[in-house]
Amino acid sequence: MSQSDCDECFLLHQRSYGETSIIAEVFTKKNGRMSVIAKGAKKPKSKFFGYLAPFNKLSITYSGKSELKTLTSIDRNLARSKNTLTKTSYSLLYINELLIKLLPKDAKQVDLFDLYEIFLSKISCNEDLEIALRHFELDLLDMLGYGFDYDLDIDKNVSIDPNISYSFVAEKGFRKSDNSTFFGKDIINIKNRKLDKVSKKHLKRITTEAISACLDGKDLTSRQIFKKIRQ
Repeated sequence: MSQSDCDECFLLHQRSYGETSIIAEVFTKKNGRMSVIAKGAKKPKSKFFGYLAPFNKLSITYSGKSELKTLTSIDRNLARSKNTLTKTSYSLLYINELLIKLLPKDAKQVDLFDLYEIFLSKISCNEDLEIALRHFELDLLDMLGYGFDYDLDIDKNVSIDPNISYSFVAEKGFRKSDNSTFFGKDIINIKNRKLDKVSKKHLKRITTEAISACLDGKDLTSRQIFKKIRQ
């Protein structure tokens, strides 16, 4: 491809390439997740030096016909915007890793790009981090086709009863369970995204199991870091 028009993006991950360059995983609005090489970006005099920062929206151009594109420019004024999300950086690194693992490359995901931007905005406005994370995870699963049925008991094919207790089955939905403190009213609230009315413990268990199924049980590096920090 010839040089692209300006494309908005967020940096998901970066790694060194050789002594002076960086390969970055970016989530772009026009072309979804892609890899770009920023040649010479580690040199202090480089036009890219210090501007590839996570959690800030960037405006870039790139070129190339292979899967690895070449970064050609970055909007320095936009990249200079201050990142106020350091207190929640571990959770944000988790979200970024999730996108890298689940998003196919070079597949346009405008709605998901907007969802990610809204999520960052919520966090910067000091909204409840855990609730915001659950919102993002559930919407991400739905957008990528990994969502589950909130309406019917998967065994009996009858409507979810607000007053009956249920258990969650990853990749499927919910079934009646006499040994659960999770009720149909909670499922209905999750469907309607009234997550503040649902136990955070139940929400986290459901999204953790659902995402683990999408990842075929493989653990995420960010989760391993969380576990070490809490020990």
